[in-house]
Amino acid sequence: MCADLFDGIEPDKPDKSDQAKADKKPSDDVVNRRATDSVTAPQRVFYCPRCRNPMRRIEGKMGPFWGCTTYPVCDKKLYDLDGHPSETPDQRYRCPVCTRPLVHVQAKAGAENDADEAQARTEREDYWYCTGYNKGCKVTLPDNNGKPADAWRCPRCGHLLKQRRGKNGVFWGCSQYPLCTASFTDMGGKPKGPEFE
Repeated sequence: MCADLFDGIEPDKPDKSDQAKADKKPSDDVVNRRATDSVTAPQRVFYCPRCRNPMRRIEGKMGPFWGCTTYPVCDKKLYDLDGHPSETPDQRYRCPVCTRPLVHVQAKAGAENDADEAQARTEREDYWYCTGYNKGCKVTLPDNNGKPADAWRCPRCGHLLKQRRGKNGVFWGCSQYPLCTASFTDMGGKPKGPEFE
C-alpha cells in the first residue's frame, strides 16, 4: 500500500520540477523585500522587573520614561537612560542645589504653522529638571549640547542665580528675589566675583 504511493519516484534523483524552480530567477520585488528585511534589525524588548511583561517607552510631559504595558494592573515606571529603561536616573549630572540627579527632557516635533513657530520654539527647548522636583527642589536648567547649562549658587542663600536684564544692562540676581537681593555683574555669560571662578 505505501509502496504504491512512492512508485515512479527515485530517491537519489532530484525531481524535474525542483530543478525548474532553481533555474527560475526571483522577481525584483522579492529581491528588494529580502534586502530591506535584512537591513532592519529586531528591536530589543525590555521586560518589567515586577511582572515580567514587556515595557514601552513613553514620551511624558517631564521627558521620556518606560512604563509597563499592563498598566493599570502593573504601574511600574523606570527612567529612560540613553533609550534603555533604568531603575536610577542618569548619575552623570547632579542638581546644583540639592545634588539629586538631573533628568534630560528632549524637544518634541515642530509646530503646525508659521504663526505658532515662535511660541513652539520656546516650548520645545531641551532642558534638565531635578528628580527632587516633587520634593520641593524646582531647579530646571537649559540644555547645552546634551549637558545641563552651567549654574551658579547664590553665596548668601544657596539658591540658583538667574541672568536678568535691567536698565543698566545684563546682571545676575538670586532666584529667590525679593527674599534675597544679591546681585552680581555679568562677565562673559557668568557672574563676576571670586566665588564664581
